[in-house]
Amino acid sequence: MKNNYYKTNTLTFKLWKYFIVFAIFIFTLLWFMQVILLQSYYSSMKKNEVARLSKQIEENYNKENIVSIIDNIAYKNALNIFLFDTNGNIIHNSTNSPIDGSISQMPTRPILIETTGIVEKILSSPSKRISYTIDVDKYNTKLYVYGRLINDKNTCLVMVSSIDPIDATTSILQNQLIYITIIALLLSSIISIFMSRRISRPIYNITQGARKLALGNYDVEFEKAGYVEIDELADTLNFATSELGKTDKIRKELIANVSHDLRTPLTMIKAYSEMIRDLSGDNKQKREEHLKVIIDETDRLTRLVNDMMDLSKIESGINDLNKEKINYSDMVTKIVENFKNINEDENCKFELELPKDIYVIADSIKIERVLYNLISNAINHSGEDDKRKLIKIKISVNGRKVKTEIIDNGVGISKENLAHIWDRYYKVNKNFKRANTGSGLGLSIVKEILISHKSNYGVKSEDKKGATFWFELQKINKPKN
Repeated sequence: MKNNYYKTNTLTFKLWKYFIVFAIFIFTLLWFMQVILLQSYYSSMKKNEVARLSKQIEENYNKENIVSIIDNIAYKNALNIFLFDTNGNIIHNSTNSPIDGSISQMPTRPILIETTGIVEKILSSPSKRISYTIDVDKYNTKLYVYGRLINDKNTCLVMVSSIDPIDATTSILQNQLIYITIIALLLSSIISIFMSRRISRPIYNITQGARKLALGNYDVEFEKAGYVEIDELADTLNFATSELGKTDKIRKELIANVSHDLRTPLTMIKAYSEMIRDLSGDNKQKREEHLKVIIDETDRLTRLVNDMMDLSKIESGINDLNKEKINYSDMVTKIVENFKNINEDENCKFELELPKDIYVIADSIKIERVLYNLISNAINHSGEDDKRKLIKIKISVNGRKVKTEIIDNGVGISKENLAHIWDRYYKVNKNFKRANTGSGLGLSIVKEILISHKSNYGVKSEDKKGATFWFELQKINKPKN
């Protein structure tokens, strides 16, 4: 990972780059505001302050202590403040120095300004208010002159303020900003590198773990890092690893089981074929018996292959549902009658509880498959301990749902195994087992068909007390003829 830090497309480098670019942007903005715009900002602020103070003087003009108020404002704000009558005569000068009508003295240093004619300028202005700047080359400074008519238009207020260029202040700020910028960029680099490594380290570890997982190591564990997003990713990958491990185990066991299921009938077919060839070819009775075994094993093999193909198609969504309106009462009755005919010589009894004219919306072929599989499963697991097989099929309606229950009187299913009953080839000892009369995939096919119909389904059972498999379909009203 060490060499990766220096690649330009790594998270570490990009975090560092973004951090530095952001820092440069902030300091560029700071330089622009504090150095380039400082003089104009200061001048604007000073002019606004003079206008505000003139309004304050006007508001307090009729007070007895107005003179002290004016002098106090002039002293605190480094201003020269004059009061003129409308004839141009000076009423008050805040500097308390002799005025000859043409010059004045600033409180901080002597600066000459022309006051002759200023009253005429104020009176001739449409707004009765004037403002302008004066360059005083001798002192390398600028003066801001502001005048307005106050006291019910009987007095002219003139205020003079220095707006000297603040080159010295700007120079100090520039020197300080140079050092601050260099230090801040160094700190930004160090902090960004530290943060980027801290963030990228758990991602790198997750990447290494994912590589091990890709090689088939399902024991790898993805560590958390204290960040919500990375912790969620680690949890997701740990869950995926666990599920992949289970899937891989099931895959291996399934391959072993299917191989056994395929090998057994093939072995039987080969053995009896050789017996016909070598022993019973001329013996019709023996030949017929051997051929029957071959045909039965071929049928078993065909059922296994077909069930595997059907399950694969259903899981992959290749077989689309062809939903239609079904007379569910007729369908269930017909299927139960077929089972009665098939099992007429066996010790098996069927009980059917079914309302008339129940209609559902579903894929008729697939729902028939569900019913055949569940009833066959009930028959195969009923009548243990020499009891007569009793299969109950109960159909009930609840609102817009039609519930089907297939109940047997077999040995039942223990609580810890109920959750796995829908798995392929599952049995109590958690090893795969080939069914004696089927492919062992019947319940898995049932589950996938019901999931594709978005139907609720389940099983209720207790050990030694039989089992009840149930599912629901969407009810519809009886179609009009």
